[in-house]
Amino acid sequence: MKIPVAPAAALLVGFVLASCADTRTIMVGPARPAISPQAVRVYQMPPRRFDRIAILNSSGGTSWIFSDQPSLDLAIGRLREEAANLGANGILLQQVYDEPAGGLAIGVGGFGIGGGRRNVYAGGGAANFGGPLINHRVQAIAIYVP
Repeated sequence: MKIPVAPAAALLVGFVLASCADTRTIMVGPARPAISPQAVRVYQMPPRRFDRIAILNSSGGTSWIFSDQPSLDLAIGRLREEAANLGANGILLQQVYDEPAGGLAIGVGGFGIGGGRRNVYAGGGAANFGGPLINHRVQAIAIYVP
């Protein structure tokens, strides 16, 4: 059975990228009743008083070489959803970083031989383009501010 290369490669890349999108949770305090993700406030500096509920680490997805703002927004959105499920009304951002996720290269090549009655000719060529894949991650603490 012959499998078309382009659709198979696209499917493989999709599975790899989807496997990198996750949120990890480490509980450090008691959970509270769940709230709406829109009610979760994002803090860059700690408020005066707060209770720690969990350490959260979320992926904004994987991109090729460069980080981008939509990846960061996606990761923070996932953190807000997880914090809301734990009853936290805030997340305190700790770290934004990139993690290597492998690499991706695309290449094509060909070779042909042909000829006429007394002429023989041959030709060949190849092209390759590749680069690293970067998984964009954000770490925060799910907090409850009284």
